[in-house]
Amino acid sequence: MRHGVDKKIAEEMRELFGVSGICNILGAIKMAKHLRLGPGDNVVTIATDGYDRYESVLELLEKRELETADYVLERWFKDIFLGAEDANIEDARLPVVKERLFKQKEKDWLKFGYTQEYLDSMRHAEFWENEYHKVNEYDEKIKKMRGKEL
Repeated sequence: MRHGVDKKIAEEMRELFGVSGICNILGAIKMAKHLRLGPGDNVVTIATDGYDRYESVLELLEKRELETADYVLERWFKDIFLGAEDANIEDARLPVVKERLFKQKEKDWLKFGYTQEYLDSMRHAEFWENEYHKVNEYDEKIKKMRGKEL
């Protein structure tokens, strides 16, 4: 058991949660703390993915110097999981915050082969509206894969 989590339970959770899903859950916890919500209140989020989504990302991290060294992973754990307080909540509607987040996205995502043009397209509401409209397409694909109606 490391950091209070049984290894078997942590491995079982890999099937349920990926990095983005875990970040969304941590964000919901932080927001609940920030809003001082209590036992009768709710925050809704989406666990967007499973860990299987990240095999290629992990392979790339292994190739980069120090990214998966024990002390780096330990620092990430402390910063991300133990730092799940509301101190770092920002209003992403503010232009200065939005710009800083885009710069961070460029720094992180360009290394993984995303183009600057693609990242720049994310700056516009039209990109996200088009992404939203894919929901019906994905629902149909899911129905077809499951062989039944949702």
